[in-house]
Amino acid sequence: MIATAVLLVPALLFGSQLFLPNLGNMSFGAVTLISTLLGTGIPCWIVYRIRKKKTNIDSFNFTIENPRIIPLIVLVAIPLNLGVAGPLVELVQLGPMPEFFREMMRDMVLALASDQGLWMFIALVIAAPVLEELIFRGVMLDGLLRIYSPTKAVIASSLLFGLIHLNPAQFVGAALVGGFMGWVYVHTRSVMATILIHASFNLTAFTEGYFIDLEEAIDMSYAEVLGGWTNYALVVLGSIVVTLGCVFLLDKEFKKSATLAKA
Repeated sequence: MIATAVLLVPALLFGSQLFLPNLGNMSFGAVTLISTLLGTGIPCWIVYRIRKKKTNIDSFNFTIENPRIIPLIVLVAIPLNLGVAGPLVELVQLGPMPEFFREMMRDMVLALASDQGLWMFIALVIAAPVLEELIFRGVMLDGLLRIYSPTKAVIASSLLFGLIHLNPAQFVGAALVGGFMGWVYVHTRSVMATILIHASFNLTAFTEGYFIDLEEAIDMSYAEVLGGWTNYALVVLGSIVVTLGCVFLLDKEFKKSATLAKA
């Protein structure tokens, strides 16, 4: 599994960017979709083949045995993105960061603002969640759980998940949501559950472009985007409360499922 990670991370780091340069007159959304399918799809196929060869496991668990957790894992992705990950990412951005990473973040936001169409939606909300979850939870975390404790396995997979997002700011948000998805996977062993969380998280980010001017917001603080510090405090506190509430209810459902499994 360590060897797989060594192979995987460089492939994801650079493979997802291979097809971003000029591809004729294609929209940025179409280019992003192609980049995702090839840059993430190829490493996904590689780690799948490695797992199959080493463990003889050739399938993933796409079932969610307890359907009551579905609205909770979908709902929690919204405040986790807007009011928890968002402010944490801004704290990282306000700290010392190489200009290279700042320019990368700016280019990514401006590119997203330029194309909020169908291809971008498919790339961010469907293709990326499915392929990345097959890799990071379906193969990597599942393998780590066979060797290490759940805590160590979740931390390791979350840090690697943050690492492949290429810059310190995105590392924080990705590692945070990766940790949450890892926790859910430990209790459900369902890659479909983490795909739903990932898709909901990305959908929240995608739809932000319909409510705010991303090109203008990139030079504003998060508090300014939300209309002032009062709104900022309300959003952050509300998001923390909702997130913790969902985690509490999920934990209760997981304990119920574990009790029933033992009966």
